[in-house]
Amino acid sequence: MQRILGGTGHGVDAVDDLEQAVPLVAGRAPRLVVVDGGAVSSPTFDEFFAAARARGAEACVALLDADHQTHLPQILGLGSVTNLLVHPMPVLGEELTITAQKLIRGDLFGAEKYLLWGTELHATTMTRASQRPQLVGELGDHVRDRGQSERVASMAMLVADELLSNAVHNAPVDDRGTRYRAELRRDAEIELDDRHRFVLRWGCDGRYVAIEVSDGFGSLDRDAVLRALAYSDIKESGGGAGMGIALTYRSCDHLVFNLAPGKRTEVIALIDVRYPPGERVPASSYNVFVERG
Repeated sequence: MQRILGGTGHGVDAVDDLEQAVPLVAGRAPRLVVVDGGAVSSPTFDEFFAAARARGAEACVALLDADHQTHLPQILGLGSVTNLLVHPMPVLGEELTITAQKLIRGDLFGAEKYLLWGTELHATTMTRASQRPQLVGELGDHVRDRGQSERVASMAMLVADELLSNAVHNAPVDDRGTRYRAELRRDAEIELDDRHRFVLRWGCDGRYVAIEVSDGFGSLDRDAVLRALAYSDIKESGGGAGMGIALTYRSCDHLVFNLAPGKRTEVIALIDVRYPPGERVPASSYNVFVERG
């Protein structure tokens, strides 16, 4: 963290354990809190994150390695850890740098931040609900054409289908916050006017397949995301509210939520294509960013 933030002029305080960290956090309002995954077993783990949230910490990051992934349900259940990075170094260094810079600069939106410079992103605007199967199928074909495996193509299609469905049915709200399309059949034909249209973007840089869906309602909030992630518990069963987020989370390697309340929601799913299936980390990273002001 000191190497990443040292050139930005931001101060970084480092302590050896959470027992030292609790009083440190209590005396100030940190923008970013980073905890090593090994600290999950500390008896003051819950107390520390509660204190950080109470002091207004903008983001809490947990760095989780393979030895501590059994603690994922505990981390998700806190409702305070807005960012979880589970990949090993040096990949973790890339993701940590992006996370820190987004928070410092307040520049949250765009899948470009997670892809190598110059990677082309393909954009499609959805104008009616019945386009969803076609767009999902075309995405799968394009991913295969890039030389990716059937597994990667299937994951990309599942993620895109969930994100598109959520944007059509769950994102729109009226002035009272009612989600007036949430109960409509997912196969119903709905014409999308300018207010309801949204954009699907995707790209691949040889490391990740990135899939981005954004809408202009900004109705998804931080706590709802964290509840949905906790509910998923990376299991293969379940249902109810938040299932779309839960299913997307366990179907990709890194799920990013960029939230501008009342204005815009952007969800980015990253599928890591560098490792064979047997070498993939069995848990996924996530980020929840909320636009300031």
